[in-house]
Amino acid sequence: MNNLILIHGALGNSDQMSPLKEMLEKDFNVHLLELEGHGASSSNEKAFAIDDFVSQLDDCIDTVGNAHIFGYSMGGFITLLSAASGNQNIQSITTLGTKMKWSPEIAEQEVKQLNPEKIKEKVPAFARALEKKHGVHWENVLNRTAAFMKTLGDEAPITKKRMSQINIPVQLCLSDQDQMVSKEESEEVNALLMNSRLHIIPESKHPIEQTNLTALAEKVRFFIQSVS
Repeated sequence: MNNLILIHGALGNSDQMSPLKEMLEKDFNVHLLELEGHGASSSNEKAFAIDDFVSQLDDCIDTVGNAHIFGYSMGGFITLLSAASGNQNIQSITTLGTKMKWSPEIAEQEVKQLNPEKIKEKVPAFARALEKKHGVHWENVLNRTAAFMKTLGDEAPITKKRMSQINIPVQLCLSDQDQMVSKEESEEVNALLMNSRLHIIPESKHPIEQTNLTALAEKVRFFIQSVS
């Protein structure tokens, strides 16, 4: 069977991908990648950096061998940059809810939502969910994610040049009720890629926990089988 690596999003951990894994493991050899500083390694205080995350994905692929990749949100961002850097062992990419367009202004708006004290006060259920994912270090993960987003805003890594260097099959998925990622920015990147398609996932929001996983799994399964 084909190898399939699932990568979680910002503020997530590998467990975030477990429900999707269960839906796909009959068809693929599914592997979960937990990015350093998240989940079990949340006590690591090293600053998050996009190059480090790309290297972690590359190392995972080196271990697994040729693989199809599904990246949720930040996970899709990392995968696209790995492919753009020339990783020849990526067979296809599917992303979900990946924010392509970054600027200092966009980053500032996103960072405003990552204040630990405000989250504990106004959205205690979210605070508890983060603590469940990352343990007592969840606030540290939140702060490092905020700093990471500021870096994305300053650098805007998704560029026309980089996307034009990706020639493997790509499937961009976007939830129909996603409030973080616009259809326009997804369409712009879809147009830059050599071999890409864009799909809207119905009855879904940005959080993968609020995504129609049946529809998503069907898209992932059909896409990989069609390009294999």
